Amino acid sequence: MDKDKELLSLKEENQKLKENLNKLNKESVQQLSRIQKLEEEIERLKEENQKLRLELFGIKPSKKKEEKSSDDFPKQEPRKRGPPIGHQGTSRKKPDRVDRTVVLKLNACPHCDGEIKELKQTRERYMEDIIPLTLFVTKYIIKQGYCRTCGKIVYPEIPEVIDNCHFGLHFLLYITYLRYVINLPDNKIATLLNDIYDAKVSEGTIVDYLKRAAQIFGDDYERIKRQMGELNCHYDDTGQRVDGENRWLWVFISNEVVLYHTSKSRSKNVVVEILGKDYNNVTVQDFYPSYDGAPGLKQKCWSHLIRDARDLAEKKKPPPDAKEFHEGLQQIFKDAKETEKQLGSEEDRCREFEVFVNKLESFANRDWISQDMKRLAKRALKYSRELFTFILIPGIDPTNNRAERALRPCVVQKKISGCHRTIEGAKNRDILMSVIGTMKLQGKNFLYHGKERVMAALA
Repeated sequence: MDKDKELLSLKEENQKLKENLNKLNKESVQQLSRIQKLEEEIERLKEENQKLRLELFGIKPSKKKEEKSSDDFPKQEPRKRGPPIGHQGTSRKKPDRVDRTVVLKLNACPHCDGEIKELKQTRERYMEDIIPLTLFVTKYIIKQGYCRTCGKIVYPEIPEVIDNCHFGLHFLLYITYLRYVINLPDNKIATLLNDIYDAKVSEGTIVDYLKRAAQIFGDDYERIKRQMGELNCHYDDTGQRVDGENRWLWVFISNEVVLYHTSKSRSKNVVVEILGKDYNNVTVQDFYPSYDGAPGLKQKCWSHLIRDARDLAEKKKPPPDAKEFHEGLQQIFKDAKETEKQLGSEEDRCREFEVFVNKLESFANRDWISQDMKRLAKRALKYSRELFTFILIPGIDPTNNRAERALRPCVVQKKISGCHRTIEGAKNRDILMSVIGTMKLQGKNFLYHGKERVMAALA
């Protein structure tokens, strides 16, 4: 009986606690709601107070601040730092090879200097490090001989030596890599070689060896140029200063090779010079008018057209029809790309080509309100057929982003090192960047495969 009473008492007590808890929860919710309302009221009063102060002192409130405080633009929650939730962590794998093994053991306890009994279990730890480097010096003892047949004194050729140069071909390849892959200026290359290798070289030494590298790879440059004339390619240009004068740096890039070329001109004559007047493959390009008369079939860049429309749509005060134009262009391009992926026969491609040309022309012929939209519509209308070459011919990229990316390293170099002081320096850059870029496209390592090309050129 006592236990039953105790159980009943506990149940009653439990029920009362539950009721109290529910009551507290309700009060807590009410308090939180009241706190939130008070905080909102405080914020409203702060804003009102700030406006009154500004009016009192005759200061107009900033439009930017008004926009930021608007309820139309709520504050975004900061993104989580680090990897996403559920990401499987990874660690560096064990090295494939071990160059040195060191066994570490204790003869006495480091805590009490007591005797140690060695256990069977061991721990392993790997460390990868960079060893201090020095120049590798080779002394060649060249034994000469007298030929009894022709009466000449002969001697063996010295391997891996460039003419009468003091430094070897690895040095030449290394500074070329530092200059045109890592984008170090000449003086920084000299500093690096002197600090790490104690090479005792000057900036002039670097310039001389880069010049020699360009001479060695000159035949490869001409081979790339001939090959480019047989391939579909992208091309683009950018301005640069050479010897204090304005010049144009052109890039031509295909799936297999890339070619850089410095010229005074930005006209179609440069395209004829590189690709040939009888070129009949496809080129991808932007809307610069001079390109229109260049040889070959053309694919105009969709990215340029859509980007120009987007820039107008994102202006502070955009034209009234800018958003409609931008979204319409994007949709046509998206539909064209999706359709192209499903096409097989030439007949299907020709049919869909005409469908999308008509669709773009109908879109461009609408009654656009603003002059900016009329200008872009006129451009789309003028190049309506050349914007869909990628539907007619499989494997053609509808944008010229590839050529723009190929120019980017040169733009970075220009920012770091400034302009070229001589035409010869710019031409050397063209040759070496072309060879390095082509090897990269072909999956080759310049430091390794470049050695093969140098050895072949010096043979």
